[in-house]
Amino acid sequence: MTDATTDVICPFLIDSGLSRGQAVRLQETLDTIISQHNYPEPIGILIAQSALLTALLASTIKFDGVFTLQIQGQGPVSMLAVDMTADGKMRGYSRFDETAVAEAHKKVLEGRLSPIAGFFSEGTLSFHVEMKDQSYQGITALDQPTLADCVLEYFKQSEQIATALKIEVSTPAQTGKGWIGSALMLQRLPVDKKIAASFSENEIEDLWETAIVLLHSATSKEMLDRELPLEKLLYRLYHANNLHFFIQKAIQFGCRCSKDKVIKMLKSFSEQDRQEMAVNGIIKVDCQFCGKSYTLTLEDLNAEK
Repeated sequence: MTDATTDVICPFLIDSGLSRGQAVRLQETLDTIISQHNYPEPIGILIAQSALLTALLASTIKFDGVFTLQIQGQGPVSMLAVDMTADGKMRGYSRFDETAVAEAHKKVLEGRLSPIAGFFSEGTLSFHVEMKDQSYQGITALDQPTLADCVLEYFKQSEQIATALKIEVSTPAQTGKGWIGSALMLQRLPVDKKIAASFSENEIEDLWETAIVLLHSATSKEMLDRELPLEKLLYRLYHANNLHFFIQKAIQFGCRCSKDKVIKMLKSFSEQDRQEMAVNGIIKVDCQFCGKSYTLTLEDLNAEK
């Protein structure tokens, strides 16, 4: 079950609504996503960072569907994807060259390459919101040192929203208890007339700068403390900033694969393609997200209407 202090998003407002924020902490969700694929530590860290970013970004919008963060690179990691449904079900996976990742990880640790340059080389980071009636996509280049920096650059250039972000991830080797990650994000909101009447422009600017300083004052130990609820962490940071909480949202691992979806996918191929996929009349499909295996015969597919 989801713990009250982990696997949760905690939205909040500060400074009379001048800034909105999201705090997230993930533990069991990360453990499930990473351990079921037995990912090497560098990939686990990238998956954890991406999962935290997915939770933060998905919580800033209202949607009834699926939010997907996807990274496509030309380096050792060719693909990384994490998605989350509106009800908090999250999953993720990555494709990579394990030998090349190990070599890149060494260079990153030695400071010879940034994480982006080392693991992805060049590529794109995209966000996709899929709903019943419409969809939305944002995209940014992988031209910053870290994933968090790429997201900040996206908000700066594409959305023109002043944003501050801090991410912390701890590995099983560091914790002795499994994966855990936490992130804080602040965004500056447009000033409405009532608020504008209460503050001068200089005061509004000072409040934003102070909020950023306070965000970065949060320590790694505080952010990753399983026993410290996010509300208490945020209270430590912003108790003097007219802090207001919204209802928290639980996150847990959840895969949406099914036999029906596999059949639909296979039927999108030509009969000749399906024949080539089959071995002794059997097609085996493994879900990239959860690893569940589906075995179907060509007769099964032909029998499905």
